[in-house]
Amino acid sequence: MRRWFIALMAVSMILPGIASANRGKIRIIEHLSTEKAPSDKMQSEVADKWIRHNQMIDLVEAGYLSRIQDLAYRIGNNQNLEVDQDAANTMENFILSASFNCIPDELPDGVENEDSPGIKASYYFVFHFELTDPQTNEIVSMYKVDAKFTSANRLSAQEQAELALKLLDDPGIPNIDQIEADITANADYHSARIRYAGTSAANGKNTGKVTVSGIRNNVIGEAKSNPISGFELRCEKGKFKKNNTRFVRFEGNEYFHGGPNSISFDYETYNCADFENDKTEERFTLVQISRFAGNIEEKLVQEEVIEFNCGSYNITAHYSAPGFADAKVVWKNVSVLIPDDLSKIPVYHAEDFENDDVPEVIVPYAINIPDYGMEYYLSECMDELEIPEIISLRAGRPGAVLWIEKGEEALNKCSVEKTPENPFVHLVLQFDLYIGENEGDGEQIAVGTDSEFPDAYTFPWKSIDPDILEKLQAGQFAEKKLSNQAGATLTITFDPK
Repeated sequence: MRRWFIALMAVSMILPGIASANRGKIRIIEHLSTEKAPSDKMQSEVADKWIRHNQMIDLVEAGYLSRIQDLAYRIGNNQNLEVDQDAANTMENFILSASFNCIPDELPDGVENEDSPGIKASYYFVFHFELTDPQTNEIVSMYKVDAKFTSANRLSAQEQAELALKLLDDPGIPNIDQIEADITANADYHSARIRYAGTSAANGKNTGKVTVSGIRNNVIGEAKSNPISGFELRCEKGKFKKNNTRFVRFEGNEYFHGGPNSISFDYETYNCADFENDKTEERFTLVQISRFAGNIEEKLVQEEVIEFNCGSYNITAHYSAPGFADAKVVWKNVSVLIPDDLSKIPVYHAEDFENDDVPEVIVPYAINIPDYGMEYYLSECMDELEIPEIISLRAGRPGAVLWIEKGEEALNKCSVEKTPENPFVHLVLQFDLYIGENEGDGEQIAVGTDSEFPDAYTFPWKSIDPDILEKLQAGQFAEKKLSNQAGATLTITFDPK
């Protein structure tokens, strides 16, 4: 029982978790945005109207400032949001700002309102409230409180200001529940991009990066020191190196403040040998798991299937000597796994294979041979004799017969290696082609990339080209065409399976 408890505690220590959920903090901007009448209106016949208007603006600004705390109380708090006028900049999730406008309509002396007798003036007052995310400057929501007042007299600046400020007590002022609903609607993420970069050969060791970006372009309201949204990125086969599990969690502030609206995690590929079906597919799923002060029912944001390569290639060799012979063969299901750093692959010693307890080696691996050096084996054919399958054989002269020797003594081989004799990553490919009048009796042609045989037959390829090497590391299609002094060609293709 104790052993089980200790194991459980160990697991709980490595599993990541979203920090205790946070209430979103809203700060109300104390400055009221207004617009006064310009100076040219002060010279008009109704200058008094605009003088009183500007005086009224000053009074409304002062009244608004004195009522900020009351306004904050009126907007209110709930379990998810709170108005906090003292929150530090790094803690502010949202800013509520206000603007005020007034349209005065006053009749000159001696003019009567035919539609409304006895009405001398009307005033339209409006407060606009704007909720924004200070990190992105994105407008989350807008609110309006307005009213029109009529009067039998032209009102003084003080009288106008008193009417205007009464609107701040209006039930139409946005309350915290309404604000929360608007934030929730904008923070209901439903799209993103999940990208994988790195070696796509799945051998249980290779590492790449999984990047999440474009979560509705920006995560809403994520203050640097007060995150309000939590996400979980999952995979089905591999694992994330951050916690050695199949999921990683992150908060909105990590996403937004960690770079250009993206976040990346190191991912270790799965081993194809551990799966019987769907070996080449890895499914990454991003879900939103929390918002504000608690977990939510998981919301799918994005799902992405990435194609991985199980290190398996069909390697085809097409030998063409016009007027002489044409042969095409294929080695099927060749494992080709070329790590970026050869120093990190397992190293065995020659004596390891001299006992009955021979180690089970899996490519890539190396063997240290005394007085010779290190041999690196970066591929493996399914057939231990490395015999290719014949696609086509055609002699170029009448009556001639082509065949390929498949006995144990045949020099058939397909292997990606690195040896002291050839310190580059190279392909050793060869098959014994024979031509004669009768099968079993004829001229041997050792077709391949070895340099031990005359150039008329072989096609020396000392080092795999960097671009082809990069494609093989990524599990992609690659092709190389070689030629020799006799004018023949050998085209080698690596077709991922």
